Amino acid sequence: MTEAFSRDEIESRLAEFQTRVGAALAPYEANSAALHLLETLRTIEELINLYTIDWDDDAFEQQLFGFPVLQSDRYLLQLAHIRKGLAARFDNALVERLTLLIVQGSAIGMAFAHHGALEAASGFQSLATMMGYLQSRRRHLVGLLHFIPIACRGNLFVEQQDTLNVFLPIVEFSAAPMMGAQYALMVKLAQKHLGIPDDLSTELAMLDGIFLEPERVSIVEMPNSPEGQQILKTREPLRSDRLFSAAELRNDILFSEAIYAEFNLRGTEFSVAASLVRRLSRDFIDDDYWIRISPAELVTLTVQEGASQALVTALTCGANTYMECLSSYAPLVLIGDHYLSTVTLLSRFVYSWRARVLDRKKRFQIRAGFIFEDLVKASLEEQGFAVQDIVRITRQEFDVVTLRNGVIWNVQCKNNFIGLSNVDSDAVVFARYNRGLVRSYEKALVKERNREHLLKMKLAVDAVQHMVVSRFPVVTDNPRIVVFNRITKFAERADVVLAASGGDSIHV
Repeated sequence: MTEAFSRDEIESRLAEFQTRVGAALAPYEANSAALHLLETLRTIEELINLYTIDWDDDAFEQQLFGFPVLQSDRYLLQLAHIRKGLAARFDNALVERLTLLIVQGSAIGMAFAHHGALEAASGFQSLATMMGYLQSRRRHLVGLLHFIPIACRGNLFVEQQDTLNVFLPIVEFSAAPMMGAQYALMVKLAQKHLGIPDDLSTELAMLDGIFLEPERVSIVEMPNSPEGQQILKTREPLRSDRLFSAAELRNDILFSEAIYAEFNLRGTEFSVAASLVRRLSRDFIDDDYWIRISPAELVTLTVQEGASQALVTALTCGANTYMECLSSYAPLVLIGDHYLSTVTLLSRFVYSWRARVLDRKKRFQIRAGFIFEDLVKASLEEQGFAVQDIVRITRQEFDVVTLRNGVIWNVQCKNNFIGLSNVDSDAVVFARYNRGLVRSYEKALVKERNREHLLKMKLAVDAVQHMVVSRFPVVTDNPRIVVFNRITKFAERADVVLAASGGDSIHV
């Protein structure tokens, strides 16, 4: 949104987009819409994860990811060769799903181009760009999945081959713009709460790389322990001819228990969720991927596992608007007289539940803070900052101290965090939380200014600059506060700060 809209105007646009999403879904029959969207999401996940495969064939890999999806009708022999290469690795059903998705991608890409949506159409230039585009839209498609039981009230059946044609235009022309309007509202209210002028160029970078939601510390950033390595020895073997399976879901749970063993994850309420999901993956599984359970069976299962009311509630969405559905991690969708889920939705749910449990543990917060500092150090080193071996001076602690071109850069690492599901759909809540963080960061900068003499004496350097790196994506006009998902731009920001200060010490 490049125009200056008032709060009322933005909220009016949000209401309009909400209405448009509901109106677009209204003609369809809910069960076929949800079922075939689930099936399409399965194939999208499989397509995205083709990058994880070691093909051991550079020529085929180049041909696969470079396949011109938009012009697939002119490259049928190349598509047949790709099918043959996929069939040598995967089972026939998976190959057929991927082929259908490519054909659907070609059709929707041409439709986007025909209607002037050239940016969306460009997402289907090749298989690689299609993977990136669908990854950027995956969260929206899951949001639509949860909104379908509320919005679909008609009798028009959704056919499997038409799912992208049905749902991607809703995402592209209504759902994604709604998210953009929501972020614009969040920025506007955040700036108002801070008493700073509206700035249309302010970007609210809520997501991390490859469209992942930020967290205090991700599973790939945690080091494994000897205890965790022992846990991992009990992993189940996986079938090589498929990308997802019930066994892989159980291994994902095991991996979380192993990586976070030092926090006794198995001794927390996570263990109940883990046990429940393991039961679902063994007793209610179909085709090694689908979970199908009746409401009565679900009640029995949750009682047997001793699930808390919070856990039971989290299993289903229960939201009434698309924006609320977009923030849900619920794995179960009621289709007909049964709840349906998939191993990928259950894996997403377990991952979020693990974060929810750990984020309440003080010891984890402290440990995550040290890991966060290490991540900041590594990024700054790549940008030419020399990290100094300074932890404390005269009993006063410092996070990250670096030198660059004769200037001390003292960086405070703030691993404050709140899940996006708590703020994404409520701009007022975000603005209040944002104000609290920014004000605390500004106080931290003043504190650092008042003790910078310790760094000057320790390093025998007179020029000192102070910065804050925030794990949570904040809105602020303070150039000394850098959002972590933009950490690769730290050096550029530092140059701006240094030029504005005349190269001297900071005056906050």
